[in-house]
Amino acid sequence: MTREALPHWIVLLDIEDFGSRPDAVRSRLREAMHRMAGSALTHAGLDPDRCPRQDRGDGLLILIPGSVSPGRLFQPFVSSLDIDLRTHLESHNASHRMRLRVGISRGLVAVEGSQWTGGVVENLAELVESAAVSGVFARAIRARLMVVVPDDLYGSVVVQDRARGLDPAAFGPRDHVTKQGRTLRGWVTLPGYPRPPEPFPEEAAQDTDEPSVTGLVEADHDDHGTILLDRPSDGVHAPSGHTPPGPEHDPDDDWPRQTPER
Repeated sequence: MTREALPHWIVLLDIEDFGSRPDAVRSRLREAMHRMAGSALTHAGLDPDRCPRQDRGDGLLILIPGSVSPGRLFQPFVSSLDIDLRTHLESHNASHRMRLRVGISRGLVAVEGSQWTGGVVENLAELVESAAVSGVFARAIRARLMVVVPDDLYGSVVVQDRARGLDPAAFGPRDHVTKQGRTLRGWVTLPGYPRPPEPFPEEAAQDTDEPSVTGLVEADHDDHGTILLDRPSDGVHAPSGHTPPGPEHDPDDDWPRQTPER
């Protein structure tokens, strides 16, 4: 018998450009993602053992009780992930780089062992993995993560509940058309960006497999962008004296810098 569907927060972590990596690298990235997820839950005041997790190979699904305040997810949880991703980037070479798409939604989910059923889960996965969303991330080469929320959550939490420190202007809409012809609207935001950049024209025109960003992240991953969400106080700081390649970047300019010829 299938258990009754109950309200949950659903968080989906998805590693960008995972499929092109060697098996050994994939294994290490998955281990790092699981560690980061546990640490982020702890920073959000949640017990990782009471938040079921489901490995998706290139990603991780997390169920969190629906009674949890959204402020815990949009601030300490996301900020902890961003800090851990920065630390990972500083201590690993380009072949082990990791950026995360972070989907956050809420709705009814029925849990029966390892089987989780609920349209909210499928819709969130489609949004996070869509080319419409991944194309924006490919342009945001300074970002280590991107947050994606469905349209209803954007309206009910981001717009209506400004007390949580969320800036609706920092979110931008992206639409994904499913194989069934339904349009799913997601809203994306990136720590360090006052607004999301537009995707490359060829990526906006088709919603297929995600574009590879090999070289882009390696070319520009400075630590000077201001995190728009509150960070937990964990003593991790960006390195001093680091100057990214290329001309100085205007945060209001959506065009990424190019790596200078060597």
